[in-house]
Amino acid sequence: MNVLLIGAGGHARVCLEALSDVPDHKMIGALSRDGATVDDLGVEMLGRQDQLGVIVRSHEIHAAFVAIGDNLTRQRVTALCTTAGLALATAVSRFAMLSRTATIGDGAAILPGAVVNAATRIGSGSIVNTNASVDHDGYVGRFVHIAPGVAIGGNVTIDDLAMIGTGARILPGVHIGRGAVVGAGAVVRSDVEAGTTVVGVPARVIERRS
Repeated sequence: MNVLLIGAGGHARVCLEALSDVPDHKMIGALSRDGATVDDLGVEMLGRQDQLGVIVRSHEIHAAFVAIGDNLTRQRVTALCTTAGLALATAVSRFAMLSRTATIGDGAAILPGAVVNAATRIGSGSIVNTNASVDHDGYVGRFVHIAPGVAIGGNVTIDDLAMIGTGARILPGVHIGRGAVVGAGAVVRSDVEAGTTVVGVPARVIERRS
């Protein structure tokens, strides 16, 4: 399957290594917003995102992987890919640990050292980043970003578009609402409402958005 990488920063480089661990993925090249890329990305830079349709046709692309860390941008670009008729590739590093009863949505990234435990569901387009863990019976919605080093207890629900910052801890049974932000290093002991930002130990609200 010919796969196009969309995104060309450091996160894209990590995702590209995970994609290379999937046997039936042939990485054809990359696009970025402005055609720029980090040094030694590892795949040919083909152009800009606004050239998607032309590049899909000229290179016989079958699928895309959107390697963009920002949740809303990743959601928007993923929609462009599906509108263009592309399947969504999924990046699972060979250094990640997935339970045989876990389910991973299309377009998700499970990166090195990540652990997804029994009966946990990871939604489409979500990221479980380096050394992050999601314990048993968890639910992670669509286009969520679980940053490096996060530890999430059992029976936790994280709704779409939430951002869990580096090194945060979420205790068992907590519900994180849609679009909520948990600051780096926070310890979350109780539910977080949609559109709310929490920080600190224990986590406290510092912002509410409509």
